[in-house]
Amino acid sequence: MADKEQIAMPYLNFTFQNMQNIKYSEHLTPQKHRSMEQLLKSPGIQDLVKDSIKSVLNNPNHITQYRYENQERSESPMPTSQLPKLERYNNTNVLKQIHHLKQKKNANSPKSYKKSCNLHQKFKQGRFLQMFPQVDGQNTLNIQSKPIHVIKRIKLQEAFLNNSMDARAERDIIEKLKQKMEMDKQNRLNDIETVKALKLLEPRKNSQLLKTSRNSKFENISNMSGMSQSQQIPQVTGPIILQPIQQQQQVTKQKKKKQKKFDGIYFIDPKYPQDVVFQEKYASMRHYFNILNLSNCIFVQPTVNIYKAYVGKGNNGMLVRQILKSRWWWSIQDEMEQCHFVWTQLKVNSIHENMKSLIKNPNEQNTCQSASSSITTIGSIGLYKQDDQSDNEQQIKNNKIVNSQWSKFLSFNEIRQYSQILNGQGRFSKLLTLEQAQNIKMKLTIYNEPIKVHNHLENNFHLGNKKALFYNMKAYYESQNINVFDNLPVTYHIKSLDGPEYKQFLDAYKERQQLINSEQDKRRNIWIIKPGEITNRGNGIKISEDLNEIQSILNSRELHKNGSYKTFIVQLYIDRPLLYNKRKFDIRCYSLYVSINGNQKGYWYTEGYVRTSSKEFSMKNLTNKMIHLTNDAVQKKGEDYGKYEKGNKVSFEEFAVYIENLGGDFTKIYQKMKQMATDQFRAVYGKMDQNKKENTFEIFGLDFMIDDQFKVLMIEANTNPSIEICCPLLSKLIPQMLDNAFKISLDPIFPPPNFYNPKKIICDNYLDNKFELVFDEVTDAPLLNQSQQNYDIGLIEEESEEEEEPQ
Repeated sequence: MADKEQIAMPYLNFTFQNMQNIKYSEHLTPQKHRSMEQLLKSPGIQDLVKDSIKSVLNNPNHITQYRYENQERSESPMPTSQLPKLERYNNTNVLKQIHHLKQKKNANSPKSYKKSCNLHQKFKQGRFLQMFPQVDGQNTLNIQSKPIHVIKRIKLQEAFLNNSMDARAERDIIEKLKQKMEMDKQNRLNDIETVKALKLLEPRKNSQLLKTSRNSKFENISNMSGMSQSQQIPQVTGPIILQPIQQQQQVTKQKKKKQKKFDGIYFIDPKYPQDVVFQEKYASMRHYFNILNLSNCIFVQPTVNIYKAYVGKGNNGMLVRQILKSRWWWSIQDEMEQCHFVWTQLKVNSIHENMKSLIKNPNEQNTCQSASSSITTIGSIGLYKQDDQSDNEQQIKNNKIVNSQWSKFLSFNEIRQYSQILNGQGRFSKLLTLEQAQNIKMKLTIYNEPIKVHNHLENNFHLGNKKALFYNMKAYYESQNINVFDNLPVTYHIKSLDGPEYKQFLDAYKERQQLINSEQDKRRNIWIIKPGEITNRGNGIKISEDLNEIQSILNSRELHKNGSYKTFIVQLYIDRPLLYNKRKFDIRCYSLYVSINGNQKGYWYTEGYVRTSSKEFSMKNLTNKMIHLTNDAVQKKGEDYGKYEKGNKVSFEEFAVYIENLGGDFTKIYQKMKQMATDQFRAVYGKMDQNKKENTFEIFGLDFMIDDQFKVLMIEANTNPSIEICCPLLSKLIPQMLDNAFKISLDPIFPPPNFYNPKKIICDNYLDNKFELVFDEVTDAPLLNQSQQNYDIGLIEEESEEEEEPQ
């Protein structure tokens, strides 16, 4: 600033002269605040001083005090010590400080609040503005204190604290502050990313290694011993970078050490919340879907936001609707034509006819799946794998598979094949992209458009029909040199009284009668007769020990609608069953058979329940169904239904305790049932879903019984198991079973679209599933290449009525 400078303002002539002689206060130091000249030129200063100040400096050696001319404003100002101390607020922290002041204000007592409020009111009056510092103990106008926009902001803050501000203005201020804070935060993040990028693009230059042609002094390398003339370094122009090998290796090692640790963020796209918890759950969900699809040789890229489903009536279809509605990307429709998923009680043949068939040449190996490394031996001792389950588990431990829960969904060969991903760390521990999938399997079917899925398999009668199940199990066990009646009750399929099956039954009846006559402990020669084609709700089932009565039933010669004669299944009745508190029972279990992209797999559900009868067991009355039949369709009509157990149902936990008290081992019983469920899948492989329709699955209800020697017998498999809820036990078990089945058969091929709301995640851990893989076409099919005997099953009539088949 010059020694003398004139500034013209209305009502103001301000002269700067000999400023070095003025005793500045700390408020006037140019290091802390703007200069006096800048402040005088700031907006609004003329309005503040034009009516108040006549002259500013009459004497250059001191500063004179001026007051307002108006007598109404000439009150003595408040002492500076009583004025509230106002800090200089930072725009990015104003919201936090206002919140802090409000909390502090609410915490004070009413008396202190009133006192502080009075101080604020006096300060708000603004009768005197301290624009100059105090001189000689008097209040003066401190021009160098704060500009007018800061004073206005302070007044707004005071109005905000005293709740005297307009609500709309208050919302606008808060919104502006939030926007300012978000912009500052984004700018800081952008600056950080820019610095990181520059560090990657411009690596550090080593001053000792980087030399230019101008300042480099080369020694005469030809004089060095042990180096020929041809090995001399040629002289070049321009910058030369000399990087010895040892130093270069040290630099790379240092870079590896300084590599940033994984921060838990899998999706860097700003659309996704950068919250670690959301990122982990979202990535785990996509990883689960992609791994299961990879095992079926597909990769799904969702392009549809909402999928359509049709749920038929009956058999608690409302429960299926609720489970689908819990998946927010599904919509329930009234017509099945345009739907992606169709759930019905009975199979809809038109859906299978319109589905794509993926059957392959039997001589063609499955190129998508890796070949099984197990060695198969088929001989007199039956079917077994040389590398049995214990060896596979040991190999998994040697491969250090982190998550053993994958063994419920993948075969041991697949776990070894995917070990690179399952053992990965950081972002490489999740299968999230098509490139990662193709690095594991080159040939993948990519699903860009949604397909159609049905909850019934083609030719599902091979398990659901009683005579078909018997013939399939008999053919399989005979191929393994196993007596079929070690796992099934003695069974005969009677087509006519002239057929060979009836003669076999007659011989078995007479042989058992002779055995009973020779024994001191008398047994009964009782047989149960069931219709061979269709049986539901206990209709047509009869129990008898009279041979003449049995013959009359078999000789009824009733006709089907197509004109053929009906057949019968005759089974030896278990006259000494294991009883639960003196009452008969059977065990209901579930299995799942999935055919996705032509790859067939079977699963076993780890939970089930026991169904009890309402009457004590007795062989005196063979016509009372409340004693001898345990299915709900019969028992719920009895007057004692639910008298002993709620809904006549017992959990596996309670039943295990009961078995142990009798001296039995429920674990052995459970493993036997699981093995027979696996045998069912092996027995019908190549027969059920023979044409390999594109995407189908089926839930089976399996029934077992136990005799008094703890021998487990397979009774039947139902293609339409009851999912009605009649007691608290089933209210938890059945919905969880259906949800777990959909997580395997439905969710991977119909994944949700990309979403960015953490509330839309419906499952925290998809690996927490109670279905276990027991049959895999890739590993089990090579063991079943041995030809099995084909029995004449006869006519198979599809079910025409609803509900399940009883035992």
